[in-house]
Amino acid sequence: MKSITWLAVLLVVCILVFSPGNGMSQIREGSVSLNPNIGGYVFQRGQHIDDDITYGLGLGYNFTENWGVEGNFNYVNTDSNADSSDGEKVDAYLYRLDALYHFMPEKMLVPYVAAGVGAISIRGDIDNKGSDPLLNFGAGVKYFVTENLALRGDIRQIITDDPNYNIIYTVGLTYLFGGEKKAAPEPEPAALLKASEPVKPADSDGDGVYDDMDKCPDTPKGVAVDSRGCPLDSDGDGVPDYLDKCPDTPKGVAVDSTGCPPGPAAKVEKVITLEDLHFDFDKATLTEEATGMLKKNMQSMKENPGIKVRIEGHTCAHGQDDYNLRLSERRANAVKEYLMKEGGISSERLTTIAYGETRLAMPEIPTPKNKNSTEAKTNRRVHFVVIMD
Repeated sequence: MKSITWLAVLLVVCILVFSPGNGMSQIREGSVSLNPNIGGYVFQRGQHIDDDITYGLGLGYNFTENWGVEGNFNYVNTDSNADSSDGEKVDAYLYRLDALYHFMPEKMLVPYVAAGVGAISIRGDIDNKGSDPLLNFGAGVKYFVTENLALRGDIRQIITDDPNYNIIYTVGLTYLFGGEKKAAPEPEPAALLKASEPVKPADSDGDGVYDDMDKCPDTPKGVAVDSRGCPLDSDGDGVPDYLDKCPDTPKGVAVDSTGCPPGPAAKVEKVITLEDLHFDFDKATLTEEATGMLKKNMQSMKENPGIKVRIEGHTCAHGQDDYNLRLSERRANAVKEYLMKEGGISSERLTTIAYGETRLAMPEIPTPKNKNSTEAKTNRRVHFVVIMD
């Protein structure tokens, strides 16, 4: 009897100490459990019955992951130790119906508390034989070694109406049948979207041409480039537009490092120091952002009364060439009119030119889906060139 007791205690301690605290959900809603067990039964001293081994079997049902119910039967084959007896054989039969509450039902190690009602029937040639109702309460632990199979340790206080206070402690197995398994959580929509997005090639200088195709990978920010990723050189004089102070030099004319023909008579032009304006698709109306930028540009022009400004209208690549040419002209004229009306800038200091889609700031492939792409928005602009007399 003592060896059984120590074996039961050792098994329960090992489960508590060495088991990990994580794992898949173990107690399943709607599952049925079969629970064979072995252990010891301790009678109250006044009953004059020896403590002995008990064998049992239980059948349970889990209403939820936390709540369950079990019916249990245990049998004790022992002896009487009353002075008047000569070691008479005693048989005890326990019938219990218990409610269980499981803590951490999703873990591999699942502690629980239990309480219930039942009856105990004691048979043999002794004075206190018969059947009595009982109450019981206690606690236990289940350690799942597989998804359906668990080791189990349990201890209960048994109270009969005499009253007698007995203890039953058992170790055994719990095997689950059926029940609803938790589905794996679905990934967040954002995570799915992110996983499905292709990796976008790098564009280190931000000119719209990917590094593996960019022949000029160190182009300054904001400089218009061609399909090779190199700064535009509209007049073909070898000096990029953003450095070219004379962007309309005739073909074949020698120029200096500023892009201008040598000699005092050359007109000095420089790249715009005024900020570009951008327009909505198929519109020549100034946006709130554009008028804010124009006010800053007007201030620069007022501070430099000797400069003249060429206003260049541009469009994106969507639409017909002739329509885009007229649209770029309307955009340039809208800016000129605003500078004259709101800023008091003389018309003699302002000239306009329309380029349509012939001078795209960024390479663009027009399709119905990308009319509001970064490239298209960048190309819908008015560009300023400041001319010093």
